[in-house]
Amino acid sequence: MSISFWQSPAPAVRKLFKMAVGCFSFFLLLSSCAERAQQKTDRPNFLVIFTDDQTYRAIGYNNKLVKTPNLDALAGQGIIFDKAFTASPICVASRASILTGLYPQKNGTVALNTHSFIQREVKERQYKTLAHFLADAGYATYFSGKSHLGDPRDYGFLFGEESTDFTDTPSFRKVADFIKEPGFGEKPYLIWLAAKQPHLPLKPQQQWIDLYEGVDFPLAPNFRESPLRESFFNQGLPGENLYLNSDYTDNYKNLSAGPPRSPETIKEFVKAYYATISHLDAQVGALIRQLRLTGKLENTIVIFLSDNGYFLGNHGLGNKITMHEESVRVPFFIYGDRLKNKGTRFEQVVSSLDVLPTVLDLAGIPLPDYLHGKSLKNVLLSDDSSQIHDYVVSECTGVGGQLGQGHRMVRNRNWKYILSDTNQEALYNLEEDPYELNNLIGVKEYGSLIARLKKDLADWKSLAGDKKEYH
Repeated sequence: MSISFWQSPAPAVRKLFKMAVGCFSFFLLLSSCAERAQQKTDRPNFLVIFTDDQTYRAIGYNNKLVKTPNLDALAGQGIIFDKAFTASPICVASRASILTGLYPQKNGTVALNTHSFIQREVKERQYKTLAHFLADAGYATYFSGKSHLGDPRDYGFLFGEESTDFTDTPSFRKVADFIKEPGFGEKPYLIWLAAKQPHLPLKPQQQWIDLYEGVDFPLAPNFRESPLRESFFNQGLPGENLYLNSDYTDNYKNLSAGPPRSPETIKEFVKAYYATISHLDAQVGALIRQLRLTGKLENTIVIFLSDNGYFLGNHGLGNKITMHEESVRVPFFIYGDRLKNKGTRFEQVVSSLDVLPTVLDLAGIPLPDYLHGKSLKNVLLSDDSSQIHDYVVSECTGVGGQLGQGHRMVRNRNWKYILSDTNQEALYNLEEDPYELNNLIGVKEYGSLIARLKKDLADWKSLAGDKKEYH
């Protein structure tokens, strides 16, 4: 009579079976551990520190007068992107573009139109945000600071909340508390810390003001007491020649007036502005030390940038909005143990739109094909220093609620072409004229260059769905 193997196996066979099962189980355990170890290694954490209204010259590694030792140390051990430009030099549009990876007119959020972001990206989910992508991939996504786009838990952040304190003290404290939570780091994390500093009103404590006592702040070569009455400098509706009066601080009430701004007024304002950034620097330093003590910093990519720049009397202006370097160019660096080109400065142009694809790429998340930015992964993880973009564009459109109404620029490594809100044109050689004092638009020898830059802008128009009628 034959006996079924599974009904009554012989003792030797049973022993072999148990050994095989044991070996297989052990193999599965090893595979699982290896997979978890690989996952831990291959999936970095992210800390994004996102400041408000910090122009590219207002950080120590670009300007020795600004005392930012902690940021300088991080940047010096990472990669500095010297020519980084925001997709839009105005708070809401800039934040929406970074989080969606799309130019403002494409994602529908222009100027200060928070409602459009809430309707399209929160309610209709037309485009996933960076936080959505990472949360869907198993990341713990945490937000603290200034949202300007509604409740961050509505657009992909699983934890955290907005803070309205201008000193950022609650924002940093909440992140510190999050790091202390039991189980922190068991899942890969994205911490998005959106500081309000150095946005007005400036509220530096005396200890930070004291850092700058006795410092003589030289006026920039493009300082003016009042702006030229040209459309390139207009911060209002087309043809309005509006110059925003936004130099108010609680501590310095005499700085509240708009143009004309005297040299003395600007120097006092710059002192308060830099003091605020020094306070921010100290807060960042404390956060980095805390992460280092937990052992989590070694697997964390730190990304630092600002939403837009700021005028400090340059061209006679305060605020931002126009297409000048002080307004559209921002400090931007990336730090992390796994970076290859540590201690270098990348000289090619990059865009704030590159943040989303870079984070997704580093996290191993497939990039959607509709993104306007490009991944910087090769720059970060290899010796590749080749050009990422032929050019980048910035737009400040939607002024007065009219989609497409406002300024645009196209910028490559050395040249910038501006099309103002009333179709006036400007061409600047930034290598020779970094303060944009000499408009070369009428110089015959640059005709072919202008034609190429205008074609670049026209190509961008098709990509971004620009509503402006080009001449």
